[in-house]
Amino acid sequence: MIEFVFEVLLQLVFEVLELVFSSGVGKSKRVQMPLWLSIIVYAGFGALAGFISVLIFPQAFLHGNIARIANLVVTPLLMGVLAGMFAAWRASGQKGVFLYRFASAYAFALSLALFRFFAANHA
Repeated sequence: MIEFVFEVLLQLVFEVLELVFSSGVGKSKRVQMPLWLSIIVYAGFGALAGFISVLIFPQAFLHGNIARIANLVVTPLLMGVLAGMFAAWRASGQKGVFLYRFASAYAFALSLALFRFFAANHA
């Protein structure tokens, strides 16, 4: 169970870093990408974050096959919901904010988890 918590925390740290770096642009000057392009960009950043995380933590936190597969399902959904809820709360009523942030965060977390799934040592 503690391994799952570490895996979620690692992805949460990367989500928070992304949020910190992307929120520096003022709302009036921010141009929103189309959702499909945002998903591709965030998936790329997630793969990059996964690569960096494997360099820092080469051993997988989860060693059982069932736990590793559950991590591929649960963690991206959790990160997507949390990011979507936080964005909707910050946007206070803007339409489509939850879906946009959910999809972006889900793509980021899924690509990070997939990279770690295949690249981290799980012996």
